[in-house]
Parts: sequence; structure tokens; C-alpha cells
Amino acid sequence: MKDRTKKRMIRMGWKMSPETMAAMEEVHAFREEVAELRRTVADLKREVDESRRDSLRIAELTDLVVQALADARSQESRP
Repeated sequence: MKDRTKKRMIRMGWKMSPETMAAMEEVHAFREEVAELRRTVADLKREVDESRRDSLRIAELTDLVVQALADARSQESRP
């Protein structure tokens, strides 16, 4: 019942004001696009954060390797 009434109202809207109905459909499409873009941005932010964490961990591990090599060298040079 509701679907039929809704469809009837939409048809009536198109007959009475096609420009308004077209604008409403365009707004609806834009809202869907904005929602999808927001989801994409949120996903990208998570990926960037993960990449930053990975880069930080790589830097920490690099520092440990450099320090270990420096310690090994200093022990080798001692008589």
C-alpha cells in the first residue's frame, strides 16, 4: 500500500514539477556520492595511519640495527 502511494506521489510530482523532481533526484545522487566519498576518505585515513605506524617501526628497527653495528664495531676495535 505504501509503495503504491509513494509511486503515485512521485508520478504526480513529475507531472506537476519535472524540474523540481529532477533536482531532487540529482540531490539524492549527490548525497549517495558524498557518502561513498566519505567512506573512501575514512578508509584512506586508516591506510595512511597504518603506513605511518609501519614507517615508525621501520625507523625504530633501523636505529636498533645501526646501534648494534656500532656496538659490534667498537668491541672489535678494542684490544
